[in-house]
Amino acid sequence: MATVLVVLGAISAAYGVLMAFLYPAGGFFLVWIALGAALIAAGRIEKIRRVVCGVCAAALVAAGVLCGMVWTTAASTPPANLNYLVVLGAGLRPDGTPSESLRYRLDAARDYLGANQETTCIVSGGQGFGEAQTEADAMLDYLLDEGVPEARIVQERESSTTAENIQFSEKLIEPGSSVGIVTNDFHLYRALRIAEKNGLTGAHGLAAQSNPLYLPHALLRECAAIVKDSVVGNI
Repeated sequence: MATVLVVLGAISAAYGVLMAFLYPAGGFFLVWIALGAALIAAGRIEKIRRVVCGVCAAALVAAGVLCGMVWTTAASTPPANLNYLVVLGAGLRPDGTPSESLRYRLDAARDYLGANQETTCIVSGGQGFGEAQTEADAMLDYLLDEGVPEARIVQERESSTTAENIQFSEKLIEPGSSVGIVTNDFHLYRALRIAEKNGLTGAHGLAAQSNPLYLPHALLRECAAIVKDSVVGNI
């Protein structure tokens, strides 16, 4: 048992360091490093082993339940011929082009728009700190390069959070329209909950893929965000 805990701790800490290099925003990688340190300590110090294992087991069960909810939502398929798709902004690269996560979202939107010619796409995202342009502008350029006609794209260029993505995009949607929300698979469950509370009741989800290497990190962060939202409400 002690050896297993040390090995798991080393893997967790190494993954946290990797996330620090690849996805440092927000500092959530520190959770993996802290978990790794706790597991290594539990493997070497018998007095704390039972407590650490108990806490980790309870957290694992809770995370498993939440991940099940997230993945069930991500597996759902939106109906055809929605009136609108709202693509939620993510981040931009230093050169002003969409980040990896945002490209996945835009690719999913492009495929849906190609199969549903009457759907209008709203690209939603303002200009964040350090970004060369608004996310909506970068998203428009990307979709145009992918062959989506400009006449089918509407920009929302002021939002800075998921809640604002929803609130500001809702003002651009005709009442009674059917709507789909496009975001990465790990984020879709929480995005739909936020949509429900911010004017887009009954919105459907369209899950974009995500980088498999990043997925454990994203899922754990989403679990924490779901708990936070349940306690303090969506921001």
